[in-house]
Amino acid sequence: MNRSRQLNRVGAASLARWIVITALLAAAGLCYVYLTLQLHRLGDRKKSLETELVGLRTQNDVANVQIAALTSRSALQRRLKEGYLKMIPIAEQNIVRLAPIRPAPEENAIRPVANDQVSR
Repeated sequence: MNRSRQLNRVGAASLARWIVITALLAAAGLCYVYLTLQLHRLGDRKKSLETELVGLRTQNDVANVQIAALTSRSALQRRLKEGYLKMIPIAEQNIVRLAPIRPAPEENAIRPVANDQVSR
């Protein structure tokens, strides 16, 4: 009888160890599945944002072309002839002209050095 009791014993420490190992493996598996799904969701979001960015860049390029076309000299002259724009010429008295600044001659002039200054 003693032998059968000793053979059927299951160690509590061994059982607890296997339960903990199984729980850790299950948790690791769940984390892996969660992170994989999260990776796919974020990849789809990134793709949609990149598509949206390409669309916005295209719209921006179209707007820049329209701005360049509408602000060109020929377009403005055409609109002026159509009467869409009301412009008057600037009077000569209202124009300010600036002359380039010329440095004073003594600031950049090279002066000869006297012989007595060189020997000092």
